[in-house]
Amino acid sequence: MAHADQIEPRASAGALSLAALILLGTRFVQGFIFWGGATRRLVYDFHDVAGVEHAVKLDFDIPGFVAAKLTHALPGALWVQGPIEWTLRHPDLIVASVWMWTFAELAVGLGLMLGLATRLSALVSIWLNVVLMVIFGWMGSTCLDEWTMAVSGVAMSSAVFLAGGGAWSLDERYLASTSVAQRYAWIPWLLSGPLPAEMLRRLALWLGVACALFTVLTYQILFGAVVSPLHSRVNFHRHHIALSAPSVAGDGSVTFDAYVDAGPDTGAAYIIAARLLDGSGQTIAHWDGQALAALADTAIRNGYPYVWASRFKTERVGFSGQTGARATITLPATTIQPAEGAARILVLEAIDGTVWKAVAGAK
Repeated sequence: MAHADQIEPRASAGALSLAALILLGTRFVQGFIFWGGATRRLVYDFHDVAGVEHAVKLDFDIPGFVAAKLTHALPGALWVQGPIEWTLRHPDLIVASVWMWTFAELAVGLGLMLGLATRLSALVSIWLNVVLMVIFGWMGSTCLDEWTMAVSGVAMSSAVFLAGGGAWSLDERYLASTSVAQRYAWIPWLLSGPLPAEMLRRLALWLGVACALFTVLTYQILFGAVVSPLHSRVNFHRHHIALSAPSVAGDGSVTFDAYVDAGPDTGAAYIIAARLLDGSGQTIAHWDGQALAALADTAIRNGYPYVWASRFKTERVGFSGQTGARATITLPATTIQPAEGAARILVLEAIDGTVWKAVAGAK
């Protein structure tokens, strides 16, 4: 008569094989998402430069470079704004990071779709989705797009990690039956195959709890909608410009720092007028849309000067700033009218009627 400890591993193997078959579509979809992200850069999006094909999303010198998403995402990133800003100031590090992420996506995508090193691929997929949540989870002007993708990816990858690849995987067909795979107990944790039943049950419970907490806590942190009405931590519907360090020079020019720290990454904040007010709120200097559109290139010093990064730039009327743009801007000299009090208030007016203000000092 077989002992219980002999029956349990076989029962576990059969249950995992069925679970893996049930999750076959889930494994393929999660793999295809990452494979698609990598191949859009490596294979499918090219342009011609002097007869030579260049990958649009991997070309640092063109607007389509994929790291543009980092500057868009920076205002709402959780806990990693400092490292992202530091990375964005070092071009070589930006390029290295993009290539590392691309190859990680490619490896994970192929591993999941083919069932090759399935559990390792699923584990890396979990962490890739966590990173996506931390950086991009706040974004999504239609239906919380990035948050939805990240929490779904964590849950899907967790299920695949528990089940492994099953019969429809390269692991099962070529690796799990080898003498090396059967000799070492840790190999099934990287590939596929049966796991200790009791440990599997505990791990399934802990991963389920972790997925639930990850979903609820990030939803509350980013959107505040678990125990209170929806109020996004960073507004992804309307742009906001944070103004700082405004100063008025003796010739009447005004210099200030501007940062678009909220709003949809698909658009920009359009400034069509600027004013300088005195202590009583009276206008003492004014720059209309034509004056702002005529700003010299040297008047806008972008913090991220790359052609692909979020930037402030002049438009036909006024100037604009994409989400994540940082710049030091100098408004040209103008005649300062007599003013009451020592206070000076800089006001920027957007095309939709929004205004942003900051108290200015003298240089």
